[in-house]
Amino acid sequence: MNGLLGVQTPTFEVVPVIADASTADDAVELAATAGVTLLPWQAEQVRRILGLRVDGEWAATRYGLAVARQSGKGVVLEVVTLAKALLLRERVLWTAHEVRTMQESFQRFRAILDASAELSAFVDTVRTANGQEKIVFTNGAEVKFTARSKSATRGLGFRTIIADEAQELDYLTMGAMMPTLSGQGDARTQLILTGTPPYSAKGEFFADMRAAAYAGGDDRLTWSEWAAAPGDDPTDRAVWRRTNPSLGVVIREDKIVDEWQAMQARPDVFRRERLGEWGRSGDTALALDEHRWAAGRVPRESWPARDEAYTFTHGDVRVIGVDCTYNTEMTTLTEVVPLEGNRIGLRVLAAAPGLEWVADTLARVRAASPHVVVTFDPIRTGDLTGDLRDAGIRDVERRKRVVAASGRDLTLACEALVRHVREGRVLHYDPRLDAAAAAATRSTFDDGKGWKLVGVNGADVSPLIGAALGVRALREHTRRKVQRRQVLL
Repeated sequence: MNGLLGVQTPTFEVVPVIADASTADDAVELAATAGVTLLPWQAEQVRRILGLRVDGEWAATRYGLAVARQSGKGVVLEVVTLAKALLLRERVLWTAHEVRTMQESFQRFRAILDASAELSAFVDTVRTANGQEKIVFTNGAEVKFTARSKSATRGLGFRTIIADEAQELDYLTMGAMMPTLSGQGDARTQLILTGTPPYSAKGEFFADMRAAAYAGGDDRLTWSEWAAAPGDDPTDRAVWRRTNPSLGVVIREDKIVDEWQAMQARPDVFRRERLGEWGRSGDTALALDEHRWAAGRVPRESWPARDEAYTFTHGDVRVIGVDCTYNTEMTTLTEVVPLEGNRIGLRVLAAAPGLEWVADTLARVRAASPHVVVTFDPIRTGDLTGDLRDAGIRDVERRKRVVAASGRDLTLACEALVRHVREGRVLHYDPRLDAAAAAATRSTFDDGKGWKLVGVNGADVSPLIGAALGVRALREHTRRKVQRRQVLL
């Protein structure tokens, strides 16, 4: 085959001593019965999962694989699952973050069995009910497919858990699944995780597994990754080869060219999804573009003039976002200032523990500025409407002065802030904002229908949440029509 070919060896790996690889060899032969041919890197990963110690136990009870999307990591899982069901007579739980991904995995695995009369003869029953996909074999083995939840696996007993899309796996969900392994007595058990570098706090379990691999000292852990380094050139074909083991066979070079062309505005996404790059600290990726954020650090006196469209007869429009940490240990008021050139300035007006002081502070702002808009998320701060009314801030004459954000509003607000930063439209100067930006990552909602900014390791990002809500409220506020003079030459 012409063109670039992917490098078959990981960019980083940790492999315990394997004394017996015969089960892995048998697994590869079994898959060949259904016409499944493995690339060298895939066969090696099967060997690392199914490798045994001298005493017959798994060389690795925990296995992690991080590789770019569409590389064929699902084939590795299919071959391993086939062996565990037909050769080892195990009960296997195959999980994914999304229902759609789980169903695709189920259909692919079922197709492997259907492709061979010899393999399909072992199938007893197939259950295709939505969310309850399962294949039971004549030897007593079972493979169950399910989308992950905190309760989906409670009370079930499996010897192997597969967690695909591990970049979306958090500790609460993992904690609900682990007892299904620990309840297997003396039987050998295994946890298998595959995914891409996490972009949100939901991937904390996968990130911590990787951190443990880099730290060393865990002789029951196998880890393999194909990942670019932060300084690698995303247009370098050698980097593409090094980080995409299936390049030239499963993935075409021209398709990666198309991906890069389509995502040049978001190189961080290309680097993570196609080149497998992890965050600089080795864990979750930050939500805000670090370089763009740093470029926006400008002293207040050097900001452009205010945007005249937000200045009315009785004064300037002031938009303030309110947010707090858990248990209101710290509450922050962040003002979003409209600036010329379609830019915005962020500044922290005040920050202190609790919420009792917020109304008095905003009352003083209201006394000096008649056009005050205050926005907050009632789930995070509680309903501040009454306090704001007492402070003289209320909706009047169709003009929204109090904005209580919904979950969808919060997601759209965070998206707007991220986009404004990426486009170089945000100016700021407060170290509290810098600290929040340096720790802000994404956390998807449990229902998968939105996300919000959260702090890595519990860091306070309330200044940014307030800023995000303020950005959204500002953009939805009525702008004054500004008459521009025409200069006649």
